[in-house]
Amino acid sequence: MHFKPFKINTFLIILCVSLFYTLPFQDSLFVLRSERNVTLNARNHQGQLTGQLTVGPEGVEAQCQRLEVRSRDDGRLLFSADEEKVTMTTEKFTVTGSEGVVFGHSVETPLIQATTSEDLR
Repeated sequence: MHFKPFKINTFLIILCVSLFYTLPFQDSLFVLRSERNVTLNARNHQGQLTGQLTVGPEGVEAQCQRLEVRSRDDGRLLFSADEEKVTMTTEKFTVTGSEGVVFGHSVETPLIQATTSEDLR
């Protein structure tokens, strides 16, 4: 199937497509701009919403069964979250808030370490 390239500068209505891509021979980025937010919806074959990503002026919000953040370099999993658990797979986890961190239940770790100039409290 061959698609003819097109350029649209302004959408005044909702844009719904099943496939959208930039042409490989063009040195350009895929850019969406909005005064409010940009929302991407994923739907299953029955049309039911299965995931949503909203990027707005106040932040980024994802609604899905599982969220994953991967390394740009090698694609390895850095962070994942679902309704049951949150997993971080980095070598080092640092909390910088003035109040520290509070755990409601037990914590298991092979090493807890304070910075050189501070005591572990």
